[in-house]
Amino acid sequence: MPERLKAWLKLKSAPEIGLQTSLKLTEEFSDPKDWTRDTLHGALNNKLISQAAYDYLISDTDPEGWQGICKYLERYEISYTTYLDDDYPVLLKTIYSPPPLLFYKGNLTEALQEWNLAVVGTRKPTEYGKIMTEAIVVPIAQAKVTIISGLAYGIDTVAHKAALKAEGKTIAVLAHGLETIYPPQNRELAENILERGAIISEYEPGSKMEKWNFPARNRIISGLSQAVLVSEGNLTSGALLTAKFALEQNRDVYALPGQINIPNAQGPNHLIKNGAKLVTTAEDILLDFGMDLKPPDQIDLFPELSDNEQAIYELFKAEQREFGFDELIFKTGYSIGQLSIILLNLELKGLLMKVHGNAFALK
Repeated sequence: MPERLKAWLKLKSAPEIGLQTSLKLTEEFSDPKDWTRDTLHGALNNKLISQAAYDYLISDTDPEGWQGICKYLERYEISYTTYLDDDYPVLLKTIYSPPPLLFYKGNLTEALQEWNLAVVGTRKPTEYGKIMTEAIVVPIAQAKVTIISGLAYGIDTVAHKAALKAEGKTIAVLAHGLETIYPPQNRELAENILERGAIISEYEPGSKMEKWNFPARNRIISGLSQAVLVSEGNLTSGALLTAKFALEQNRDVYALPGQINIPNAQGPNHLIKNGAKLVTTAEDILLDFGMDLKPPDQIDLFPELSDNEQAIYELFKAEQREFGFDELIFKTGYSIGQLSIILLNLELKGLLMKVHGNAFALK
C-alpha cells in the first residue's frame, strides 16, 4: 500500500499538473505505481506533462510530508481509494472534477447505498430550519437513503444527527485531513457517524485547513448524491454553491421554503424561484426516488383530535413555523386557560413541542 499511495501522491503534487491532467494520465497510462521512465517519456513527448513534472515524477523525491502521512494512516486507521479502484464511489466518477484520491474512515462501500441525498445549509439555522430539516431527513434515512453532509455547525450537524436518530447511514465530507475533526465540538458526532457510515476527504492526512478547501469539498458532497436539499442559507451561503455544483453535475435540487423577510430563507427561496423543487415533507423527495414514505405495516395511527386541537394543529401545518403563546392567543381568540390545555394535549399526542421560552412548533 505505501508505495502505491506514494505514486498517487506524487502525481497529485507534481508541478504543472492539474486535476484534469492527472485524470487523463491515469485513464491513458493506468495506475501511477506502474509507470516507467518510458511511460513518462511518452507523456512528455505528447505534451501531456511538462519537463518539470517529468523530472519530479522520475525522481526519488518523496511527496511532501510522506513520513507523517504514513504515521497518520496507521494511527487513525485511515484508508484510501483511487479513481481507478472498484470501491471508488460510482456517482463521484461522473462529475467533471472527481478527486483522484479519496481518504476515508469507516465503511465507505457499505455507507453508499443505492440512493444518496446531500443535505446542506447555514451554520446558524433558525429553530424552524432545525425542526424541519430533522422532520424531513428522519423518514428519508429510514427509507435507506444515505445522508451526505459536511459535519459543519448548523444544518450539517442536524442532518447527520437526524440520520443517526433514524438508524440510517450518513457520510461526512471534510475539507482537511482525517486526523482532525473540525469543528472539535463534533468529535463525538464523528465517532457516531463511523458506527453507521463514513468520513471522507480528498486531502491527505496532515493537510492544513485552508479556507478555499471548503468550497472545493462541496462538489464532492453533491457529487456523491443523486440530489441535494438546501435547508437554509443566505444568498452568499456555501449551500448555494453546493446547489450550483449539483446543477452542473445534473443532480436534482430541492429547497425548503422560508419566510421572505428572514435572511436564512433567501437562498432556498431564490432556488425555488429558479426551478428548484419546493419541499415541505420527506415524501416530496422519496416519491421522486420511487419510494413510499413508509411501508404499509409501519404507518402510524394519527391521534384523535378535538375540534379546537385540530384547528391549532392545522394553523401550525399551514404556516410551518413556530408560534409564541401570545401570538396564538391573538390569532385564535382562545382564553389563556383554553389555549394552555390545547397546547398541552397536542404535546402529549406528539404533534407539538416547546422549542424555547413560551414558543411551540410542529414536532
